[in-house]
Amino acid sequence: MSARTLRQNREFMLLWSGQALSSLGSQISGVAFPLLVLGLTGSPAKAGIVGFAAALPVPFLALPAGLLADRVNRRQLMISSNAIRGLTLAVIPLLLVTTGLPYVVIVIIAFVNGSAFVASYVAERGVLRQLVAPEDLSHAVARNESRIFAALLAGPPIGGLLYGLSRAVPFVCDAVSYAASTVTLLLIRSDFQEERAASQRGGVLDGMRWLWRRPFFRGCAVLFAGSNPVLAGLSLLLVVLARRHGASPALIGVMLAVVAAGGLLGALLSPRLAPRLPPRAVLIAENWAIVAMLPLLLLAHNALLLGAIGAGAVLVTPVTNSIILSHQVALAPDHLQGRVQAAFTAISSSAGWVGPLAIGLLLQDAGSSATVVALTAWMTVLAIAVVTVPWFRQLPTAEPLTSA
Repeated sequence: MSARTLRQNREFMLLWSGQALSSLGSQISGVAFPLLVLGLTGSPAKAGIVGFAAALPVPFLALPAGLLADRVNRRQLMISSNAIRGLTLAVIPLLLVTTGLPYVVIVIIAFVNGSAFVASYVAERGVLRQLVAPEDLSHAVARNESRIFAALLAGPPIGGLLYGLSRAVPFVCDAVSYAASTVTLLLIRSDFQEERAASQRGGVLDGMRWLWRRPFFRGCAVLFAGSNPVLAGLSLLLVVLARRHGASPALIGVMLAVVAAGGLLGALLSPRLAPRLPPRAVLIAENWAIVAMLPLLLLAHNALLLGAIGAGAVLVTPVTNSIILSHQVALAPDHLQGRVQAAFTAISSSAGWVGPLAIGLLLQDAGSSATVVALTAWMTVLAIAVVTVPWFRQLPTAEPLTSA
């Protein structure tokens, strides 16, 4: 019933479809970025630096972006972010077909694109509760997770195929996707936020205070801070391993689509599994699944097998995200939505930028085997922490908490 209700919700479907288009465009260009850098420079480390530049704004700009999302019109903020991302990405094909594309320009574009993503991401989380009924919120969050992994499924093979035709085409497609997403935002009639009283304005750290007073959310944010470097660098690791085994750009796109299929399967199962499984059990399953999958990369010698291993690693991730985000969106007051999401993002992504950079350097200087062993050891530490740290036993209350 809830899934059908969401499909009949015009406002939510406009938001969902527009963000799905931009997510697809991001994945099309996302697979092209490392291929472009590897093609221009031949350096995994430089490809890692580009990934580092794209991820760096997330922890450092999340808090001010959250305050901005709670102060300004969220619709206008998301439209402005789309415009910035579309225009900067259009620079890549323009330079490729004219004067040539310097490596430093790729780094700058990755950083600007990541910065605009942060603002749009934290604003969207606050919008969700304005467009759907409370009883549909968990299904809406799960639907968003499926959107992300569907883009991961379709985007990489399309990106790999388009890159094989021309280096410029994937970035043109991504720029166009942001224009399409902007149209859907303009068609939504509902307000993107409640009316805000002057007494509710508060400061940039109010979301952090709200989050830190709730042990389960606090623990999840810290846990994700530890695991996100591995997940953020997993695609680069798989791409480099596949290239070393002779995979073509198109086959690499298929490999990344296989990984995404694992996440999409988890997202489709999430609405049924999330209400039935204890959050702590899901967190434990997710982390031990990654520990089990990573060593298998040492045995894989073709792109499709690498993709299957990656799929197993991310299978439980959408279920975990749905549980945490649906609780968080339901409990946080509207005037704090942006800052609470920003606080969680700032903590959970505080080290994510290390992943592509560290994995790129490890692959170049220590080799693939040492890289996989190091990542497995680190994830084992985190998996043990989920079992032993008491924060994960203190589940969030089912009743809304209105105080900051």
